[in-house]
Amino acid sequence: MANFSSSRMQLQNLWIMRHGLAENEFDTDFNRALSSTGICQSENVARQLANDELKPTHMVVSPFRRTQETAEVVHRVLQLERSFETDEMLVHFADHQILGDYLMTVQISDLIIVSHMPIVAKLCQYLVPRCDIYGFDTAQIVRISFDNKMQGSIKKIYHAKE
Repeated sequence: MANFSSSRMQLQNLWIMRHGLAENEFDTDFNRALSSTGICQSENVARQLANDELKPTHMVVSPFRRTQETAEVVHRVLQLERSFETDEMLVHFADHQILGDYLMTVQISDLIIVSHMPIVAKLCQYLVPRCDIYGFDTAQIVRISFDNKMQGSIKKIYHAKE
């Protein structure tokens, strides 16, 4: 994963997002595009996040096409200053424990990741004691906040509105 900063910050807020609804027809899973519904879902959830007082400053995304396209929508709506980064640790079959341990070492305070099921749900369960999230809807975002001891708690869940 990218080296975000050399400052001594620690992760305070992590937004975990599942990509928007993807198209049903595709040549490979890697190239599966976001559907028009998925674009609307992503815009809707991003607008909800944009209206909050607390917003991410950095974004890291799975290399799959549907997550990249979701990230483009979210990045545009949130008007993030930094370009988003891509990392293979966010693919759906990656190890959520390795990803979670790494995220606890990043030197930024407010990060959003865009990834896939099942890793998004497993990551929530790993980072938040007694978490009862076992699945994500498409374009759902969960915000986890961390205290000084790096104990995570779920602060907000964003769902795409129809």
